[in-house]
Amino acid sequence: MTPRFITLPFLIALLIVTSFASDRGKHAPRKARRVQQEQKITLTPVGPTLEMVESARQRVEASPAFQTELAGKKYRFFWTEYVDNGTASPTEFRAVYYDYTDDRTMVATSDFAGTEPVTFQREYFQPIPTDEELGDARKIIDTSPSLGAALRSGTAVQFRPMPAVTVLGGTTERLVNVGIKSASSGHTEIVSVSMLRGIVIRYSSGAPATAISGPDSCGIVDANQARTLRGTPGSADLTVTSGGTTLWEMTVVRPSVSSGTNSSAIELQNVKYKGKSVLKRMHTPILDVQYDGNACGPFRDWEFDESMFQTPATGNIDVVDGIRQLAPGQVATTAIESGNDTGNFRGVAIYTQNNETVLVTEMEAGWYRYIAEYRFATDGTIRPRFGFGGVQDNCICITHHHHVYWRFDFDVVSPTNRVYQMERGRKFLQPITTEINRDKNIATNRRIVVQNSNGNEAYVLIPNVFDGTVSPFAVNDFWILRYKNVPGGTPVQNEIDDGVDAFVANPSVNINITPYVNGESLVNQDVVVWYGAHFDHTDGANAFNSLRSPKVLTGDHVVGPDLRPIRW
Repeated sequence: MTPRFITLPFLIALLIVTSFASDRGKHAPRKARRVQQEQKITLTPVGPTLEMVESARQRVEASPAFQTELAGKKYRFFWTEYVDNGTASPTEFRAVYYDYTDDRTMVATSDFAGTEPVTFQREYFQPIPTDEELGDARKIIDTSPSLGAALRSGTAVQFRPMPAVTVLGGTTERLVNVGIKSASSGHTEIVSVSMLRGIVIRYSSGAPATAISGPDSCGIVDANQARTLRGTPGSADLTVTSGGTTLWEMTVVRPSVSSGTNSSAIELQNVKYKGKSVLKRMHTPILDVQYDGNACGPFRDWEFDESMFQTPATGNIDVVDGIRQLAPGQVATTAIESGNDTGNFRGVAIYTQNNETVLVTEMEAGWYRYIAEYRFATDGTIRPRFGFGGVQDNCICITHHHHVYWRFDFDVVSPTNRVYQMERGRKFLQPITTEINRDKNIATNRRIVVQNSNGNEAYVLIPNVFDGTVSPFAVNDFWILRYKNVPGGTPVQNEIDDGVDAFVANPSVNINITPYVNGESLVNQDVVVWYGAHFDHTDGANAFNSLRSPKVLTGDHVVGPDLRPIRW
C-alpha cells in the first residue's frame, strides 16, 4: 500500500512547519536552540577543462567540414557550449560561429574525445556579442569623425545595450549594437555597427527599435569590466559536513556552462540532503523583462555572461576556474549589497553564513545586473533567490517587470514521486495526478508538495509573499510537468525551456511552456515543477536595492521561494 500523509494531526503539524515566507529579507533560518557544529565545505573539480574545450575548438577548425563551410569567409568564433546530457560531464559540444560574408550562424558539433566527425549546420539565431566583437565594433566607431573623437577624448563612454544585436527589416545583416553615453550630461545614444561593411548606422530616434535614447539615466555607474565567455568551463562536486555528518551533496555548474537556450545561472545537479536525493537539477532557464507600454523591449535575457562581484582579496581558494571557496567568516558582495558595479571575481562564490551554505553569482545582460543565490540550511531548507538591478541607462528609469522562472527537477529519494497541492482551509492534501499550470494564491497559502512514491519523505515548495503577482505577460506561477529525456535532444525536446533566443525583442519572448502541459500522468512519475516570481522595478533613479544588507542577498529587489523537507 502506498504511504500517504494526509491525517489531520500530520496536516496541522505540516501547516505549522511550512508557513508562508512572510518577512522580506529574513532568509536565514531561525536561531538554533543549541550551538551548531562547524560546517566543512569540500569541493572537487569535475567536467571538461579549459584545455579540453580549446582542443575541441582547434579540432573543429582543422576539420574538412570547417574548410567547406567557412574557408575564405569573414567569420568569427563565439563560444563552445556543451550538448546537455543532464550531467556536468558532457561528452559532446557545439562550437558557434558567425559567417559575416553570408550572414548566417554556423554551429559545429562533435565530441570531446574526438571519435566523431565534425559536422556543421546553419541555425537561425544571433549570438550575443562577445567582448572581442564589441572591441572590433569600437574600432569601426573610432573611424566616425564625431563619435570616435568623443570616445577617444573621454567625453563619451561606451556601454553594452539592449538589444545586443539588430537585424533591420527586409535584411539579414547582423548589426552589433553599441551604447554611447555623454560623460558630462549622461545623454545616451545606441548605434549599430556593420561588421561586414565597416560602417556605423545611427537612428533618427537615437536608438534602434525596442530601445530608447535620451538625457535621463538611472542605475549605478557601469564599470564596463570584462565578462566570462560563454562555454568557459567550471564545475565542481560540493559536499557539506558537520560533526561527521554529511549534510549536503551536489554538483555546482557555473553560469557560463549552465544548460538551456540562454543558459540558466547557477545550475545545481544531484542535490542530496543527509544522503537522500532531493533534486536531479535546479536552475532558472527563463528570464524575461517587460516595460510599461513596451517603451523598451520586451526582452528575453541571457544568463551566461558572468559579471564581476567582490570576494575578499585573501584566504579564498579557486578550486577550479570560476568556483571560489571563501575562508570561514568571509562573504561575497554583489552589486545588490554594495551598490557599485566593480569586483574581483567572476563565477560562483561558496561560503558558510548563518549556518547555511551559500552559493552566489552575478550576471549581466546589457544594462541589467542579475544576482542568483542558493542557500542550504542545516535543517534541510533550500532558499533559491534572485536579485535585480541595473547600470545607468534610459530604459532603467521606466517602470518594468522582471520575471524569473526556476525549474525544479525533483527526485525526492527516488525518481518516482507523487505531487499534492496544499492550501489553507482544505482538510486534506489535494493530489495532482496530471500535468497542470496554475497561479499562486496568497490568501490560501497555496504550496506544492512532492513526495517519495515509496515512502513518507517529501519536500514542500513555499512561495514568498513578495514574489509578485502574475500578469498576462508572465502567464502563470506554477507548471507541474512530467520529466522528459531525449538523449542529445534540444532544450525544447527535453522541456528545459521554450527555445526562445535572447536576441528576439518582441512580445513573443514571454514564457511559452504551457504547451508542455498535455495531460500526462504524474502519479509515481519523475516530476518537474516550474515556479515563477515577479518583480516590479518601479523606483526609477534608485534602480537598485533600497533595503539591501551589506552581507546577505535580501531586500525589496529580491525574490524566491523556500523548499523545506518533511519527514526526512
